[in-house]
Amino acid sequence: MDLSKLSTPDKVIFGGGILFLISMFLPWYGISSPFGSVDNKGTSYFLSGWLPLLLILLVCARVAITRFAPDTKLPEIPIPWGQATLGAAAAAAVIVILRLAIASSKISGISVNVDLDRKYGLFLALIASVGVAVGAFMKYQAKEDDAGAAPSGPPTSF
Repeated sequence: MDLSKLSTPDKVIFGGGILFLISMFLPWYGISSPFGSVDNKGTSYFLSGWLPLLLILLVCARVAITRFAPDTKLPEIPIPWGQATLGAAAAAAVIVILRLAIASSKISGISVNVDLDRKYGLFLALIASVGVAVGAFMKYQAKEDDAGAAPSGPPTSF
């Protein structure tokens, strides 16, 4: 694997993807008391943990395919691949931002009557997801890989 094929936006995307994967196993929410602490990790949340991870992995996979297997033909989609990549990365970042904004009051599915404290794993996930979105935006602005973009003319009728 020749890492010199990666541009700066690609490195930002991959770095953010690795960081997000690591943050999934760190505490996102928790409560501490003199008797101990209980934490929820990123894996405890489907819509705000697993879904952004899936979107980020898809963005990383698309970048890896275009850089390391340029002969591979990606399927045609109605929008350019650069826009799709940017949309997926931005959606992942927005979902994590919403997870940060919305307080959690469940520990392993059991509702408690207090809002849990936000932990460092959630902030790391936020930084990672925003990093992936920034890398995708840089890639989109540079128009690095829209060679296989959808036609720019008007849509054809049936």
